[in-house]
Amino acid sequence: LALVKAKILTQLPDAHIIDISHNIANFDIAEAAFILKMVLDEFPKDTIHIVGVGSQDVDKIEHLGVRYKNQYILTANNGFLSLIAEQHPDTLVELTMNIESDVLTFPVRDLYAPAAAYLANGGTLEVIGRKVENTVSRMMIHPTTGSDYIHGRIVYVDKYGNAISNIHQSLFKKIRQDRGFLIGFVHKGYEIDHLSQRYGDVPKSERLALFNSGGYLEIAINEGHASDLLGLDKSETIIITFG
Repeated sequence: LALVKAKILTQLPDAHIIDISHNIANFDIAEAAFILKMVLDEFPKDTIHIVGVGSQDVDKIEHLGVRYKNQYILTANNGFLSLIAEQHPDTLVELTMNIESDVLTFPVRDLYAPAAAYLANGGTLEVIGRKVENTVSRMMIHPTTGSDYIHGRIVYVDKYGNAISNIHQSLFKKIRQDRGFLIGFVHKGYEIDHLSQRYGDVPKSERLALFNSGGYLEIAINEGHASDLLGLDKSETIIITFG
């Protein structure tokens, strides 16, 4: 991380560098995509996002420069873009910048950092890359629904043990239609039948469900570790029934 920031600051001393997360599970492209997708719209126009999850040697995989939603994303061509993009990017190039280092095993430092500095100085993707049409594709797992249920899964557990699902508030409202509901987990006896606005809405050590700032259903324990206590590891199922 220090090497990447040093490379950027050497070329762009006034750069504002914000760390979104360094807690992504090793090589977990889907988790990285989920996190960036939750925060992308909050960043200002022309922000440049460097994604160093699942990237490989510069000479073994294509690396992409993307203009999407008026921002830039620099990432490996490993399926990440297909997991985050809801529409075709405005510009999509394979990065072809000359690599300064003789060691081609650290694309985040050797390729993405100089590309980010170049773009921040007003450069364009077309100058540092060649246009491409197709990229590696992966499929994001979406919740399944019926008239009276939603089956989702946990896609991210933060360091506090809060378990975040792939069930968005808009989907919940669409299926619920003002009915009562019950949120169930693998461990029986811990169902939740109401939503909270914040962690402090329930007593300490009590479980709760809320829609977080990204709009996704989150299961938590006030000042506790929901993932451990409720068995909500990543990929575990959440079932919401309505009636």
